[in-house]
Amino acid sequence: FGAVVTQPITLRPERGAPQPRAWETTAGFVLNTGLQNPGVRKVIQENRKSWARLGLPVIVHLPADRPDDLTRTARALSSVQTPQGDPLLAAIELGLPLEATPQDVETWVAAVQAGSELPLLVKLPVGSHRALAESAVQAQADALVIGTPPPGAAYAPAYRQSISGYLFGPALHNLVLRDVQTMADMDVPLVAVGGIHSAADVYTFLQAGATAVQIDSLLFIDPQAAYQLALEITNTLFESQ
Repeated sequence: FGAVVTQPITLRPERGAPQPRAWETTAGFVLNTGLQNPGVRKVIQENRKSWARLGLPVIVHLPADRPDDLTRTARALSSVQTPQGDPLLAAIELGLPLEATPQDVETWVAAVQAGSELPLLVKLPVGSHRALAESAVQAQADALVIGTPPPGAAYAPAYRQSISGYLFGPALHNLVLRDVQTMADMDVPLVAVGGIHSAADVYTFLQAGATAVQIDSLLFIDPQAAYQLALEITNTLFESQ
C-alpha cells in the first residue's frame, strides 16, 4: 500500500443524505452519502490514534467548501502531530465538484494552502476540461487525482423510489483511462481512481501515464481486495527482476 485516503471531512458536522443511499446497478452502484461526517474536531478526536497505528501514510479528503472553512479544516488537520512533533498526516486531497471552474480551483487550492503546508492532491471530476487540471497545476497542486465519479441514478424497487448520487464501478474504467491519457503530458503526478478491479487494470493505468492508483468501488465488494492486489503486483514485480 502507498497510503490510505479517508472519507470526506468538513469543518462542521454533516448529517448526510437520507436513506436509501446506495443501490446496485448493472454497471456498479449509485452512492450518495451526503458527505456524512462528525466534523473535523470529532474526526481528529476519534481517529488520530488509529491513524498513528496504521503504519501507512494517511491522506485526508476535503470536499470543496467555502474558502474560510477549507482553511480552518486544513489547519486543524495539519496540526495533528506524532509524539516526535512531526505531522501525522501525509497529504490533503481536495475534491472538486462537477460544476467547478478554473477560477474556483485557484480559490480552493489557495484556501487549503493557507491552512496547511502538507502536499496537496486535487481530485478532478471524471471528464473534466483540461483547463481545470491546468488551473490546479498553476496553483501549485502536488498531484492530480482522476477522478470524482459522474452523477448517476438508480431505481430501488424495495423503496419504490429513485436514488440519485454518483456512479461507481467498472463502467468508469474507460472514462478515467481516457482522462489519464489526455493529461499524461502534464508536469505533475497523476493518480487514477475509478473502475479499477484487477491487477490488469492497475497495469493499464500505469502504462497510460498514472503514477499511482486508488481502489474504491472494489472495496465495497471485497474489503481485502486492495491488500490482495498490492500483494499480487508486488510478487509480479519481484518475479520480473
